[in-house]
Amino acid sequence: MKLLELKDKFPFKEVRGNLDLPVEGCTSDSRRASRGDLFLCFAGEKHDGHDFALEALKNGATGIVAQREIPLLPEGTPFFLADDVRSLAGPLSSFIYGEPSRKLKVLGVTGTSGKTTTTYFLERCLNTSGQKAELVGSLNPTPEFPFHTTPEAPALQKRLKEIYQSGAEFVVLEVSSHAIHFGRVNGVEFRGAILTNIYRDHLDLHGTEEEYALTKLRWLKSVAERGTIIVNLDFPESERCLKFLEHRARTVSLKRKADIRGSVVESWDSGNEVEVEYPGGVVRFRLSLPGEVNVSNSLSAFGLLFYLGIDPSLIAEGLSSLREVKGRYKMVNTPWGASVIIDYAHTPIALEKTLSFARTIGDRVILVFGCVGSGDKGKRPIMGQIAARMADFIYVTTDDPREEDPLSTIEGIKVGLMQAGLSEGKQFLVVPDRAEAIALAVRGSRKLDVVLIAGRGHEKYQRFGDRLIYLDDEEEARKAMDIK
Repeated sequence: MKLLELKDKFPFKEVRGNLDLPVEGCTSDSRRASRGDLFLCFAGEKHDGHDFALEALKNGATGIVAQREIPLLPEGTPFFLADDVRSLAGPLSSFIYGEPSRKLKVLGVTGTSGKTTTTYFLERCLNTSGQKAELVGSLNPTPEFPFHTTPEAPALQKRLKEIYQSGAEFVVLEVSSHAIHFGRVNGVEFRGAILTNIYRDHLDLHGTEEEYALTKLRWLKSVAERGTIIVNLDFPESERCLKFLEHRARTVSLKRKADIRGSVVESWDSGNEVEVEYPGGVVRFRLSLPGEVNVSNSLSAFGLLFYLGIDPSLIAEGLSSLREVKGRYKMVNTPWGASVIIDYAHTPIALEKTLSFARTIGDRVILVFGCVGSGDKGKRPIMGQIAARMADFIYVTTDDPREEDPLSTIEGIKVGLMQAGLSEGKQFLVVPDRAEAIALAVRGSRKLDVVLIAGRGHEKYQRFGDRLIYLDDEEEARKAMDIK
């Protein structure tokens, strides 16, 4: 493909330079630019891609897409001027990489919590039923964006092309509100999508709970024009969501009347026996992930695959075969009879649900948690209040400090704890070193206690500004137990 083919395909304000050059890819990372790549100048919160355009050219980039002029641009450099590079990036990247999502069956999962687990259910069931499927999400990121739930559009389209070339038929994609807001999934054609739930989150980006919800719902509405939508009714605002979607969605529920109904026949510490009533039949499966929330997520996956035509018995087989999702409800037993749960719960509702499960399996619940820095400050006292209500003792520590002073994040949590009447030193301790907090909690536990280590799950690094510090919650818990 020549650059000239892009000129009339997209609404550029101005195009100049040598357009007779080949274009083979695109990137928004100047360090990864190579010969044949278009460099897309994204204006971010911390860095402005326009400042790195000359570096991208030095590294071999063929041309530049920008929304303002680039000083000192070499004469003859292919230059495409756009109103908004981000909004254009998805369709442009898709075109350059051969529109891979049109050749694949892409399924998206969005929601405040449960996205990762639900994508794993979908991927396992598809592969069990004989359909080759690949995942892109929190636990399967692209190399360019290892900390993104959903990669930036150029990296995502490149990955979709690679997946198509590998012979896969399906792609299961986690779709975050950030991805929708910043246009990362623009240019992706979806065959189906799931809404697991909507609760408060990311108000630092969206401003209000309503705008956060609308970000997800507008995207779902666009998918509904061509694909199948599943809404899980097991959250309070589900009816409002259905109304916004003009009821162009199938429904699943454990608690309410729905197109597909599920129920827990039997439950135990490490799993559940689940029965599902679907149009035309009933099926049972044994789920190896504990807690009602995982049953609910499995039901969402069942619903989408059923309405895409997958045999219910094969879906049940796939759901039964999934043994673990990294960092989600991971359980480790201590030699002295306490249980340790490592979970990614980092939102108020996720923390509440995980604590609720912990209370069902232990005599005493000891909680270790913090909150992400540089994020939604309003949820910190809320999570503190939830912790105060549901845990017997709490170690308040760091999560992922990012650019914020860790003690500032901790203070936000303490507000909620003290509003609930707890006293530092009696019902909770502040231990900023997360590894130390985990060690104290685990070593201080006794038989039949449950230690919940929440917030980071699968993550291996804490971010302190520009520094990455290795820390694995499960490894630290095992060290405290003297388990190698």
